[in-house]
Amino acid sequence: MFVFFSLLLNKKVFDANNRKAGVIYDIAFQLSEQFPRAISLIISDGFLSRKYADITWEYVQGINTAAKLNVPLEKISFTSTLGTYEFTLRRDLLDQQVVDTFNRKVIRVNDVHLLRVDRELRVAHVDIGARGLVRRLGWEKTVDTLVRLVAPKAPFLSKEHFIGWKYIQPLAVHPVKGTVRLSVAYKDLAQIPSGDLGEIMVELGSAERAALFKSLDLKTQARILEGVNLDNQEALLEELEAKDAVSVLELLPPDIAADILEKMPVRLVQQLLGLMETTRAKKLSMLLSYSSESAGGLMTTEYISLPHTITVAESISRIKEMTLKTETIHSAYVVDENQKLVGSVTFRDLLIAQPDQAITEVMLRKPISVHVNDTVRSVAFKLDKYNMFVIPVLNEGGVLQGIITIDDILSKMISIAWKRRARVPAAT
Repeated sequence: MFVFFSLLLNKKVFDANNRKAGVIYDIAFQLSEQFPRAISLIISDGFLSRKYADITWEYVQGINTAAKLNVPLEKISFTSTLGTYEFTLRRDLLDQQVVDTFNRKVIRVNDVHLLRVDRELRVAHVDIGARGLVRRLGWEKTVDTLVRLVAPKAPFLSKEHFIGWKYIQPLAVHPVKGTVRLSVAYKDLAQIPSGDLGEIMVELGSAERAALFKSLDLKTQARILEGVNLDNQEALLEELEAKDAVSVLELLPPDIAADILEKMPVRLVQQLLGLMETTRAKKLSMLLSYSSESAGGLMTTEYISLPHTITVAESISRIKEMTLKTETIHSAYVVDENQKLVGSVTFRDLLIAQPDQAITEVMLRKPISVHVNDTVRSVAFKLDKYNMFVIPVLNEGGVLQGIITIDDILSKMISIAWKRRARVPAAT
């Protein structure tokens, strides 16, 4: 029922009259099904001047220790170059990097486990174990004999390292377009947390990383950018056309988008901002005007503000309309007609208050805040001192400019700590 691809490579191919037609060079598969089905057998003939022939799978009568065709040699057409295929095992899978969407990591394929059902051949698993590599090299019998002599109960002799195809995302890079054709396993990428997805992208080679990123939808691209460091964010974004880069940036929280833009060349930043919606461009321009080491550089402009003239019921109604446009829904900030901060209110306070109460009766007056030019250290100190999850950021006139969340400050402090650790000489 099962056969390894490595054991099929270079096996003889016989025509309908049992004449040798060549040897198995590769097998082409169709990716549109859950378990890809073989559609062509690629055979080769010759050594110094190798020729190739494409045999549609309906003409493959059987395949095991050799391949048997049901067409005569005279009807097989050989050419000096390989044909164009969507996906083949030798070219696109063997020894290639793939994404394991179950264990959320990048792996290298040593062999392919194929399932034979009648005359069909389908991909069942990929083999990532040492045994698969040994099999590929043709050393399986010799190595097995040696291992049995030294350690007869060694896991190497009985344990296979297979991963089911449904968890595999191959990354065959198109030579011209520089993209990958995503298999049906692609939907599993959407279930991977952004942090893990970012680590997967970093582990890939540069060509595979760029190709996979360009092939993903905008929301997944945005999630990946949130999960990688600034250097990789910039590199990935530069792989996109300007209009696509703008679309991704518009999906990111403003503070993250500003951090990415800050690392990019001024001309490119100006081009991207020019393509953005005006309000978004103004917000990002404001964030870029602050130092990345200040509260203004850390803050996001996505928050909920409420006018001081409304009731609790009206506040809750407004919050329901705004929750999809803000980074956190823990607190809302009450401002006067000049957008100066006059108070803050938690959503818990709103829910237990009377609907007809004025928001000014429920809010906390003179909430703890930071200034746009405050240092990262002072922001972290206040968050810790007052046990806060989020803190508002004000300018010189007391006007609310944005908020800083605990995860933003934590990420920044960890980055600073690692930089300092890197500068400390190792103990001798």
